[in-house]
Formats: sequence, structure tokens, C-alpha cells
Amino acid sequence: MIMVIRGSKLIQILVFYLIGLHCMEMALTGAVPCMDSEQDALLKIKEGFKDVSEPFSSWTAEEDCCNWRGVGCDNTTGHVTMLDLHSRDPTSKLPGEVSPSLLDLPYLRSLDLSLNHFQQTLIPEFICSLKYIEHLNLSNANFRGTIPSSLGNLSHLKSLDLSGNGLFYLRAENLSWVYGLSSLEVLALGGVEISNAEDWLDAVNMLPSLVELRLFFCNLHKLPQNLHHVNFTTLKILDLSLNNFSSTIPDWLFDIGHSLVYLNLSRCQLHGVIPNAFGNLTSLISLDLSDNNLEGPIPLTLGLFQEQGERNRSSSLRKLYLSSNGLNGSLARSLAQFSQLAVLDVARNYMKGSIKEAHLQKFSSLRVLDLSSNRLALKVSSNWTPPFQLETIGLRSCLLGPKFPQWLRSQNNFSAIDISNASIVDVVPDWFWNLSSRIMYMNLSFNKLKGHVPDFSSQHQLSELDLTGNNFSSPLPRFSANTRILFLAKNSFFGHISNLCRILSINNSLNYLDLSSNNLWGEIPDCWKYGHNLIALNLANNNLSGQIPNSTGQLIRLNTLRLENNILSGEVPLSLKTCTELAAFHLANNRLLGNVPTWIGENLQKLKFLSLCSNSFSGNIPRQLCQLQFLNYLNLSSNSLSGAIPPCTFPGMMTAYFDTNPDMSYPYMAYSDSVKLTFSSREFIRYSKFYHGQLFFNVLDLSSNNLSGRIPTEVMSLDGLIFLNLSRNHLVGPIPPNIEMPNLEALDLSRNYLSCTMPSSISSLTFLSLLDISNNNLSGKIPLSTQLQSFSGQAFIGNPQLCGPPLSDNCSSNESFGDPHCSIEEGDDEKQGIQKQEQHDFKIPSFYLSIGLGFIVGYCGFWGSLLLNKSWRYSYFRFLGNMNDKIYVMVAAGAAKLKRKFQHQQAPK
Repeated sequence: MIMVIRGSKLIQILVFYLIGLHCMEMALTGAVPCMDSEQDALLKIKEGFKDVSEPFSSWTAEEDCCNWRGVGCDNTTGHVTMLDLHSRDPTSKLPGEVSPSLLDLPYLRSLDLSLNHFQQTLIPEFICSLKYIEHLNLSNANFRGTIPSSLGNLSHLKSLDLSGNGLFYLRAENLSWVYGLSSLEVLALGGVEISNAEDWLDAVNMLPSLVELRLFFCNLHKLPQNLHHVNFTTLKILDLSLNNFSSTIPDWLFDIGHSLVYLNLSRCQLHGVIPNAFGNLTSLISLDLSDNNLEGPIPLTLGLFQEQGERNRSSSLRKLYLSSNGLNGSLARSLAQFSQLAVLDVARNYMKGSIKEAHLQKFSSLRVLDLSSNRLALKVSSNWTPPFQLETIGLRSCLLGPKFPQWLRSQNNFSAIDISNASIVDVVPDWFWNLSSRIMYMNLSFNKLKGHVPDFSSQHQLSELDLTGNNFSSPLPRFSANTRILFLAKNSFFGHISNLCRILSINNSLNYLDLSSNNLWGEIPDCWKYGHNLIALNLANNNLSGQIPNSTGQLIRLNTLRLENNILSGEVPLSLKTCTELAAFHLANNRLLGNVPTWIGENLQKLKFLSLCSNSFSGNIPRQLCQLQFLNYLNLSSNSLSGAIPPCTFPGMMTAYFDTNPDMSYPYMAYSDSVKLTFSSREFIRYSKFYHGQLFFNVLDLSSNNLSGRIPTEVMSLDGLIFLNLSRNHLVGPIPPNIEMPNLEALDLSRNYLSCTMPSSISSLTFLSLLDISNNNLSGKIPLSTQLQSFSGQAFIGNPQLCGPPLSDNCSSNESFGDPHCSIEEGDDEKQGIQKQEQHDFKIPSFYLSIGLGFIVGYCGFWGSLLLNKSWRYSYFRFLGNMNDKIYVMVAAGAAKLKRKFQHQQAPK
């Protein structure tokens, strides 16, 4: 009994000792363990996420929750004050839902749920009850709906980030709720729809502590030009980019004072001049006014040295982005004030003049220089050594040549260089290819460069290479599997294309491959099973032969396939029907045969361009093509197609728009900016048009086939068409009466068997610049219009009953109404087509021509020999005499035999 008591006392002493040690440790570390109720709340929050592997790997009941990853506690009270559950991997967002157990963390001051996937749910109202919250980040978390106005109750809130939840998935009718956020320092609403919030500027102006304001891509249309009083004078970061203000730069910007450090007004549809008042923003480090409609010269106040008392100090401006505007004037005049810059981007303007060594001699800090697409010439000596080490070199369309710029030899740290279209006519020196191990982007296109192109297989950083439009002549060089964009078009690279398989290794990154317009030959290799990342493949204008390999069907992301102008044969492989992302499909001018595949219309539902012209396709035009909702370029000309034209109403040809995809920039434009068209047997290149920022070029060409029947009325109702060619077929009947094609610029219906009068609606084609309806059977008076009478008579010849200007045949009263017996029935159309075929454009088929020619040669040869050779002539006539006697005897004997047989049958039995 005594031993038991002593044992229990020993245990008590031990417990007190351990508690004492723990208290001593807490006193030394200042840490208080997590409260049980808050730990339970955290575990319930964890249950709301479907994938609990990350970031919850450390969340175990045995471990103090204050030590869990993403959890922070107050060392004195043990309350959870910080919860950071943002996804560490942006490509793999964590799906789940926000648990109400957050309310069981009453002292939470910082909550980060960004970069997760909350499945387009609403922002929970209960978050607005976290009354001590100071930092709330719900960005890029796939929320939707209206922002709760009760967020305005979070009076302790210092930063609020709701940006990146999908374009306009979140919205706010107004911003009056921010009035209650008197402590707010950071407000980020990028991508939130606030177009109805006309009070947005007044609302944010009520936040005196505001340091950072990001309202990019908010569909804002109104940018107030004045404020009665600027209250947010502590503002350092202002981003209003990607809105549609369509106004001048407002005056209130320059009343913010000396605090503004970062200003982004790019892509805001701003116009007018850049105000001189930018010189007042003396703390400005980065200014972005790119992609607007600004004009005039760069103001001399921008980037000038600023006075401070009796001393001068250099301007704070380090980054200046003015690209894609309408700025003009002399750049050399402005360069003196920018010598402190690290980034100077004035690309795509109308700046002019010559840049010399002296203008750049003080730019020791310069790291990014982009003068592309201006009217500038860089005139420096061959031994010039710049004072800077550039990381980005952008000199596209600047005059650098004709010699290769030697000063580049001093630049060994750049990751991007663009000296395309720079009038360089020279050999690329060997030292250039080995300048920088950091090179990621290189564009030398559209010069006249030549020389040796090295092996790039060890250049693992090189992602984009464009050597298009030069004079390089060598076998295809090798490239790294990390190459993403490879353009070698319009050179003289030669040899077998099988070398291509080296690039298409198992882990290749290739997205765009353009080897067109070279001297490549042989069969297309069957190694496309590793091309899963390929978006565009262009092998056009080479000497490639054989069949299209079946493995091209494994290019499941392929958007563009161009194989035209080769000598490919066989049928289009069925495997291509799995390339359901195809938008552009060009196989023209090869030796392909068979029927036009029906699966094109059934499977390739995203198709916009389809060109199968100048092949040997036969059969009917499949009606399945009518299913192509986005098709706006169809060229099946110069084949052997027959039957009627299907009555397709292509929706893509019913509008002048080509594409609603906002990203029509490089490198996509390389595959859709021009097409070759045929009009009246003449080929010409036609470039695409832009309309309200969108590309369109609607073409229907079915010419030079064996198509018959009438022109469907649906064809004449494609009001987005620019080019229509149905010539050189066997079409009959009248031109459909209701022509509804207001955008039509070219119409060719020549060399058919069309009849009746020209419809009066043809006079409504006010944009028509090319017309040919010659060699038909049209009659009556040509309708009067400014457009029709502007064409020469050649556009109407070969229609004997057609009259009126511009033809010299003036119409009589009887002729002006055309043929009163004009065919209406389709059977009559066929008869009239046959008659027309007998009268007009008659052609003797080569088969009958050869028979006739052989008969004439044989006839003349035989009788000519008899006339010239007397002995042959006597022998021939003796032969005919003998044959005559033999035939007479045979006929007489046969007749006697028949007579006896007849008498025998008639005798009585």
C-alpha cells in the first residue's frame, strides 16, 4: 500500500516536472499551442477540398496546428491569425469549396485562397463576417457572380485581391461598398466586370491610404478627365490597362503628386498627345502607354533631369513603353533625356531619323531596346562598342545593313534578338551563332542572309527561331527538342525531309513548324506520332512526293496543315478525321485523287479554310460540307467534280467577320494572311482584310469542274462573300434573281450555259471590282448601275442576245426585256445547255480528234500509193474484180439455197 502511494506521488511529481519543463519552453520560445477548437475548424476546412495531398500533407492531429503548412498563429494567445491555402502549382489548381468553419477562426487576419478552383461558385457571404481580417486574397480562384457589397463592412481590411477569376465572371454594379474600407491600401479587381460603376473614380478617391490600385480589364468605358480634389495622394501603383476609355490622358493623374511609381495605361484606346505634365511625376519609375492611339512627338519633359534645390538629380524613370501608337518626330532628339533608362520600347510608331553612336553613348544601364517598325536607321561604325549589355534587342525593320552589324559581337548576354527586315545583305559570321548561351528568341527573317546555319541541337534555351525569307542553302540543320517555333520558309534548304524526325523526339516541344518554299524532296516521313504539341505544320511549295502519311492523324492539336504545291499523290488519309482542331486545311496543286472526303464536313467542325483545288478529285461535292459552320474559304476549283452545287448556307460566309479569336498575331498570321485566287484564268495573290480589328476573307471558288444544274439561290445569299467564282462549268438556267452579297468584290460566272436576263439585283453590288459573265446565253439589257457600266465589254462578250452599255449593241424596244421564251423549267435548261454547247465554245475531245486524224492519214496514204504506183493499182483492181466474182457466186448460191428451203417448207404434207 505504501509502495502504491509512493508510486502515485512519483507520477504526480513527474507530471508536474514535465508541465514545468513545457511552461519553461513556452516562456523561452514565447509560443502558445494551437487551440483545440480552431484545430478542429481547420480540419473541417481541409475536408472541403477534394485533393488533400497538397498543401495538407503536414496537417496531422498529432502535430500542433500552428506548425501546419500555411497556418500562422499568435504566439501569445495561440489563435490562428493566418491561413494561406493558395495553390503552389498554378497548372494544377486545387478543387473544393470554402467551408463555413472559417467563422470558427475569429481572429483570422490574413486569408489566401488564390490559385484554387472553386468551381464557379459565389463568393461566400460569411467571409464578410471575418471582422478582424486585414488581407484577403481570392484571386484566380474561379469564383463568379456579384461581389458581396457586405465586403465593405471589413473596416480593418488593408488589401483585397479579387482579380483573375475569369473574364467578367465576377461583377460589381457599383463600387460604393469600398467607402467603408477606410484602411484599404491595395485594391485589385482585374477582370471584374464593373462597366456600370460610373462612380468608380469617386469611390477609390475616398480611400486616403490607397497605395495600389489595379483595375485592368474591367470593361470600363468612362475615364473622368477631372476630379474636384485628389484624395488618394499616397498612390504608388496604378494599373488601368486593357479598358476602352477612348479619351485623352486625364489631368487628375498629374495631381497625385510625387508618390506615383508605376503607371500602366496600355490598351485603353487613348488618343491625343502625351501631356508635358508627365514631367511632374518625379517618382515615376515605370510608364506604360503602349497600344493606344497617341500621336505627336515624345514630350521633352518626359524623363528629363529634375531640379531639387540647387542640385540636379537624375530622373527616376527607368522603364518606358510607348509601342504601337502613332507617335512621330525625331527619336534622336528625344534620346538625350532617356540615357538613364533600362527599358526603352518605342516599337511600331512613326519615329524617324538616324541613330548614331553619340546618341547611345550614355546608355550604360540599358537592358531592353526595341526600336522595331519605325523609320529609323542605325548608323554606327564597324568597330563601335556599345556601353550597354542588352538582354532584348528589337530592331525589326530598322535600317541596319547592308553589312551584318558588327557591334552585336559585344553583346553576349541577350535572350531575345529581332533584326528581321533590316536590309542586311551579307554572310552571317560564325561568331554570331555562339554569342549568347541564354538565347531564347531569334528572328533574322526577311533579309538576304546566307552562310552556314549551325547545329542547334545543343541550344536547349532556344525556343523560337525564324530564318524565313533569306538565302540560306544547306541541308536542314538539327534543332533542340525544346524548340517551340521553327520557321525556315522561303530559303534554299535542300535534301530529304526525313531529317525532320530528329526534332520530333518523344519529349519535343514543337508547336509551329514552317519549312515551306524550300527545295526539300522525298516522301513526308511517317513519324508524327510524337507531334502531339504541334499546332501548325507548313510544308507547302516543295518537291515532296508520295502519299500523306497516316501518322499525321495523330496531330490532335493541329490547327493548320499546309501541304499545297507539292507532288503528293493518292487519297487523303482517313486518319486525318481525328484532327478535329483543324481550322486551315490546304492541299491544293498536288496529284491527289478520289472523292472529296465526306468526313471533312462531319468531323472537322472548326474548319475555316479548305483548299483542295488543282488536284484530280472526282465525284460530287459532298453535302456534308454544308455542316461546316465556320467555313469562310472554300476552293475546290480545277478538279473533275460533277453533279449539282449543294445548296449550302455557310454561316461563316454570312458575315464579313473572319475570326472572333482576339489573338490573330504572330505566329498565326503566317498561315492565314494571304491566298492565291484565279479570276478569268489569271492568278493573283489576295491579302486578308481587317474590319473592326477582325480578319475576314470569304471566298467560294468551284470553277473549272464539270458541275451542272442551276446556281443555288443559297449561294447568292452569302452576304459575307468577297470572291465568288463558278466559271468553266456546265451550269444552266438563270442567274438567281435575288443577289444579296453587299461585300462582293469579284464575280466570275463565265463559260457556262446560263440563260435569261441579268437580274436587276446585280446592280446593288457596289463594291464589285472584278466581273466576268462572258460566254453564256444571257439576253436582254444589262442593268444600269455605276458599277456595271464601269467594266469593259470583255466582261459581257459571248452572250449574243445581251445588249446595252458597255456593249456596243444598243438595245431595241424588243430586246430590252430579253427572251420572252426564257426557260423556267429545269428540263428546258438542260435542252438549252445542249444547244448552247453545240453553238458556242465547241471543243473536239482528243480521243475523237485522234481517230479522225488517223483516218485521214490512212486514207491519204493508201490512195496516194495507188495513184503513184501503176503496178500496185492494176493488182488492186484485179483483186477487186476477183473478189466481186467470188461475192456474186456466194450470194447467188445462198439465194438458191434459201429458195429451195422456202419451197420445201411451203409444200403440202
